[in-house]
Amino acid sequence: MNSVQQLARLPLVGLRAFEAFARLGDVAAAAAELGITPSAISHQLNALEEQLGQELTARQGRRLVLTGAGRRYFEAVSPAFLLLTTATGQLRQNRLQRRVTISALPLLANGWLMRQLTGFMARHPQVELQLQYARYRAYSSDAADISLRFGNGHWPGYASERLLPGAAVPIASRGFVARHGALRRAADFLRVPLIHDGNSEQWAAWLTAGDAAPTAPLTGMICEDGMLTRSAMLAGFGVALSRPVLLQQELREGSLVQLSDRGLGNGEDYYLCLRQDGEVSAPVRHLAAWLRAAAQA
Repeated sequence: MNSVQQLARLPLVGLRAFEAFARLGDVAAAAAELGITPSAISHQLNALEEQLGQELTARQGRRLVLTGAGRRYFEAVSPAFLLLTTATGQLRQNRLQRRVTISALPLLANGWLMRQLTGFMARHPQVELQLQYARYRAYSSDAADISLRFGNGHWPGYASERLLPGAAVPIASRGFVARHGALRRAADFLRVPLIHDGNSEQWAAWLTAGDAAPTAPLTGMICEDGMLTRSAMLAGFGVALSRPVLLQQELREGSLVQLSDRGLGNGEDYYLCLRQDGEVSAPVRHLAAWLRAAAQA
């Protein structure tokens, strides 16, 4: 069976019910949004599970919750529903030529991109921006006009150019530094709490490069992404390896302090990526040029 035949066999009504339930987290809320009964939602979810041969939901007390497979499936299908909703609205309002969709990782979006968009919107008020978070390591599903990505710069179907450096350095809050004193040598960091962005491998590599290889597994708070890591730093939980270019305001104001110039890089940086599957609109070209200039400045 080819992909077109598989798509034709999908129970689209069930998919719509699943997306609404997974997004809202409640059967009654999904039913109200779709204008059907809660029992109809349950019936459509059961039909979808039977079609896919996977349990997407499970009972937890009196509530219906997503299973692990259900969460992963929602992460995979939700961008498609967002695109359908957005495309339909754009078509109705004839805004396709004025809208630019940008995807970026959370810390990059909040720590750098937002500041650059202020000047751009003042210069190009007619452009409509749609911002969304990129799904790290799952960029293949990204359908944005401009993608700000982290990696080695090679993604099929995209033209990419290096935008910002990806090397991470030790950063902590001003209060944390006041409590723990100066941290000059790599070995000094072994005596203070560490914050890990995703896992402890970055810190182990940074310490090893500074002739202070850990002799035991590193401990400390583990954060899922850069935004949570930033919050943990500001709260004074420890020192994290993060990227100064994404924390310029905090470093300038002094709420965060860079503790070393020795960075950890593995050849990955932040890239500006444009899709190659169609003509690039004028608003996309203008915004891409604006971001390039901002990064160079």
